[in-house]
Amino acid sequence: MSHKPHISAGLLAFGAFLLSFFSLPVHEAQAFDEFDTEHAPPRFTLDYKALTLEIKGRARVGLHDLQGDGGPKYDSPTDTATIGTRSPFVELDSFELAFRLNWKEFLWLNANVAFLTDSTSLSAIYFEYKQQLETWFSHGAELGYQNSLAATHRHTVRYPLIATNYWKNPEYHAAYGAKFEFTENTTLSLYGSVAFMRPLKSEPIHGSPTYAGSYKTLSYGSAKPFSGNSASGTLLLRLQTYGVTAEAFGNIGQITTKKGIDTLVSDYPYYRSLDGFDSAETEALAWWAGGRLAYNGYGVHVMGECIASQEQLIKRIGMYAQASYTWQRDAEYLNTFEILARYEQTWLQDATRLNTSGTTLRTPDVNNAISWDHQVITLAGRLNLIEDILSIRLEYSFFLENNAVPSKDIQNQSVDDNELLLQIEARY
Repeated sequence: MSHKPHISAGLLAFGAFLLSFFSLPVHEAQAFDEFDTEHAPPRFTLDYKALTLEIKGRARVGLHDLQGDGGPKYDSPTDTATIGTRSPFVELDSFELAFRLNWKEFLWLNANVAFLTDSTSLSAIYFEYKQQLETWFSHGAELGYQNSLAATHRHTVRYPLIATNYWKNPEYHAAYGAKFEFTENTTLSLYGSVAFMRPLKSEPIHGSPTYAGSYKTLSYGSAKPFSGNSASGTLLLRLQTYGVTAEAFGNIGQITTKKGIDTLVSDYPYYRSLDGFDSAETEALAWWAGGRLAYNGYGVHVMGECIASQEQLIKRIGMYAQASYTWQRDAEYLNTFEILARYEQTWLQDATRLNTSGTTLRTPDVNNAISWDHQVITLAGRLNLIEDILSIRLEYSFFLENNAVPSKDIQNQSVDDNELLLQIEARY
């Protein structure tokens, strides 16, 4: 089947949504933004008539240390190729600038620029239009390059695995959201977006942005143009009441040979041997959906999230649960201390099933680590040294892999890859 009708339909849907965007009499933010007023209050502003430019930013420098001894006597080519060097190192984790240009608090142009020591990227740029129409109803829309509607605040430097898999990276989308306020403490919000499908890619499991190795997980990458790209859609429903938030969300689209099926074939060594694989197939359905339940109040944060997905023959399930407590006092120095614990797990369905070819999708070989199941326990702490301007973070993650293949009587072979991060962060 030709893929052209799907591309045309996707572009028509995207165009129709843009028309509806500009025809709306459009206060309700769309996708999660780490530099919005709630998470990064403005300190430096420039004004010109009805225009206001807010300038924000942060810098993060971290000490990274993977479990085990490093150096010439210990590191091997396999170690450095799969999980990076085991020798401790310090690096610039990120330096980011955020610009918020707004006109009368209705129309916004938002942009985030991220710098590393060897690269620079535009991590977000989008228009946002929002309005409070009634005391009980507000709505808004956004258009541009921004995170998925399913993104949320992770409270740690390292992303949970399912965040890396599905909603970490930005997309080109047009989004609309409406919020209904039933009482002072109870609201219901509905969001929808149409986007271009993001490419599939393998992404590092560990936290270092430099020494990533090939020890990775299958993810939806940042939006890029590629042959066969089509539209995808996302819906999110959110209920908030007395500090409790419940969300349900889902995304659906199509992957094609380029940046989709070819990624599955190249990244999973035994993908071609799966029963049901058809080398002539040039397009396939891809979807992911899940839910989230959280509570925030009195310094307590608790959240659980679960996502299931399918990309052609790859079926995955992942979840995490985390809890933290934040202690605060009215002081200029040492005013905030947060401790956090998180447990997460991911499964690759049917990975150990014996195919007619006699192979399984999973093997304990490190070059096939993308097929393993994972459990991760993260313990973290954050201390504000000076107001909310300078802080220090300590995170330690215990990585527990499951690469056993019971159908071939292969036992689990553990890997020493726990990770320590000590990071200092400056915000302005």
